Amino acid sequence: MGEKKSKVYSPCVSVCQYDQDNTCFGCMRSKEERVKWKDTNTTDEWKLENLNNIQERMPEYTLKSWKEAYKKKITRLNKNEST
Repeated sequence: MGEKKSKVYSPCVSVCQYDQDNTCFGCMRSKEERVKWKDTNTTDEWKLENLNNIQERMPEYTLKSWKEAYKKKITRLNKNEST
């Protein structure tokens, strides 16, 4: 039986530039959070909570552009899955 694939997509929007506190400007995740997202033992519950947390950290101007980029990413990934 195959491994269940998570439907909670990474918040990465391919900016990947870090500030002095090691927080990504693109998705507002710390490097530790980024590593945890890649861990196959990380639950969807944690990922959903983290998605909420990072959005709360984002300044309003960043949040707006991130939401647009993340929505496009999800649409693209879902389209690729169905083909």
